[in-house]
Amino acid sequence: MPGVAIQFFIVSLCIGQSFGTEITIVWIITSIITSTILAIATPPIPGGGLSCYTILFTQLGIPSAGIALVISIELLMDAFLTACNLAFLQTELVLSAKKLNLLDEAKLRK
Repeated sequence: MPGVAIQFFIVSLCIGQSFGTEITIVWIITSIITSTILAIATPPIPGGGLSCYTILFTQLGIPSAGIALVISIELLMDAFLTACNLAFLQTELVLSAKKLNLLDEAKLRK
């Protein structure tokens, strides 16, 4: 779920800045690592990422009032992220098939 990891990082950066959280290089590294772990652990259901924001914001010292703001944004971005994740999955499938010489490029070009 690379799209979700990117979303977690960007949202934490924006909400952290909006609420006046001090953003340092250690904070950014912590945000990237935590976002990656949470993206792996996110349940694959609509709105599954909402439960992860509490963990992310607590870890980064962002006030819990930011979760209310994220809930309204998440509903709009969830459909877009689903499309991104499916596109990443199909791209990975084609690249893996090409690496294993299972891809018939001549047929694909027709």
